[in-house]
Amino acid sequence: GYLATKRQDGEMQKYTFSPSSFGYGNGNCPRYWYMAFNGAYFIDSNDSQAIANMAQGTQAHDRIQALIKKMSGSVKSVALETEIKNEYPPIRGFIDVILDWDSTQVIGEIKTAKQEVWDSRQADMAPTSNHLLQLLTYMKLRNAEEGFFLYENKNNHELLTLPIIMNDHFRRWVDQAFDWMREVYASWKRQELPQKPYRSNSKICKVCPIQKACAEAETGVIKIRPLELLEDEKL
Repeated sequence: GYLATKRQDGEMQKYTFSPSSFGYGNGNCPRYWYMAFNGAYFIDSNDSQAIANMAQGTQAHDRIQALIKKMSGSVKSVALETEIKNEYPPIRGFIDVILDWDSTQVIGEIKTAKQEVWDSRQADMAPTSNHLLQLLTYMKLRNAEEGFFLYENKNNHELLTLPIIMNDHFRRWVDQAFDWMREVYASWKRQELPQKPYRSNSKICKVCPIQKACAEAETGVIKIRPLELLEDEKL
């Protein structure tokens, strides 16, 4: 039943980078984005448990967003699931929460985490790097200096709030990510296929939705390093 709800395999073409995708796995791969922009055959390798997990995350988002909408006091307005676009590099995404808090725009992202991930987030009081890059992208595009993560523990629904303030390192890191996207997009415009940045038997390639199409494609003519290598400091 779960498998029947997943996206059907088939030809697909992407036109924008997705903030929820880059920063993790195949979202860091220049060759993946090139081929996605060109159009490729996508194969969804998620099993029923993964699909159930994603469905649970969606339900948690809806529930928590409904609660945030009822907030009062210092919050003057709340916008939920706000679409955001950027022309170059082409980016399209949806911001979970935008608050007007004491006349300050605050960008929020809601995440769910299983117990071991929750414990790590609580111990470090910091989000994962891919989650952070997603939020920083939204903050950059909205010219916002303040943001937050709201993590929910899947086991007991406990909430953890992690405030994020834009600083020089974060600004430099997200600017590097934008430069990387421009480089990848320019390679696609020139029709210069990037070479594989990973071994074919790497964990990233094994779960990539276009693994088969990538393996059958040409070797590539240029080298572009993965996005994840641009992070030069511990966050």
